[in-house]
Amino acid sequence: MSRIALPIRPFWKAAICLAGMLLLVVGWSSIASAKLIAQTAQEGELIFNQRCTSCHTIGGGTLVGPDLQGVTARRDLAWLQQFILAPDKMIAAGDPIVLELMATHNNIPMPNLGLTPTEVDAVIAYLESAGSAAPAAPAAPAQPAAVTGDAARGQMLFSGGLALQNGGINCIACHHVRTTAGLGGGTLGPDLTQVYTRYGGDAGLSAVLTTLPFPNMQSTFATRPLTPQEQADLLAYFRGSSQVVAGDVPQRSGLFVGVAAVGALILFGMMALFWPLQRTSLSNKLRKQSQ
Repeated sequence: MSRIALPIRPFWKAAICLAGMLLLVVGWSSIASAKLIAQTAQEGELIFNQRCTSCHTIGGGTLVGPDLQGVTARRDLAWLQQFILAPDKMIAAGDPIVLELMATHNNIPMPNLGLTPTEVDAVIAYLESAGSAAPAAPAAPAQPAAVTGDAARGQMLFSGGLALQNGGINCIACHHVRTTAGLGGGTLGPDLTQVYTRYGGDAGLSAVLTTLPFPNMQSTFATRPLTPQEQADLLAYFRGSSQVVAGDVPQRSGLFVGVAAVGALILFGMMALFWPLQRTSLSNKLRKQSQ
């Protein structure tokens, strides 16, 4: 019996060693995978806090957009990736889920945040890890802002009468509000007359003014943020502008007609002055000169 056991004993030792090595590899792989997932979720949390918290919460209730608690369980992964990556394309394509979400949230479209596919995956990893936790208690009612805003000062900040403290571009360069006196106002961005109402009042618009999450604005304001006082002043101005209705907006059609009429008179006057000269042919001019 001892002669038979001798060759078997090394085999079992080798098998045990091999199994131990396999368990070690699997264990280290699991640990590495867990660390990678955790790191990706941390990166996603940073992106979420910088770009998404102005419109969304995770378990804190509806803000400008829907509460994202459990969104990775409610929505298909491929749909989530596509929507976070290029929401404007899905809106243009008429995606029924997107249109339904817009209809229930004041028809505010989600902006294209300019995220890369890797950043989108990181955000989804964070949403999955944070959204799987127990729902947070409902958010407490918003407290009055610590800084009191002045609507008149906010109008000057909007129109360029006051420069922004950190060197940002005044709103009128890209936007317009129907109460702004005189001609002018940019058309690159949307009309902000009703922006206070569209973003759900003080809480929603305050969050937007704090983070300015839109890609076109991030390129300017990421390093030149609005100060708390400027945010409060603009909020007060937009709050007042949201009360404007079409009948309250100054009509400028008469001004445009007047400018057009003056331009037409100048044009006809120049034609009356130079037209007789055009009727004199070159031969007549030479004949007159020879006489």
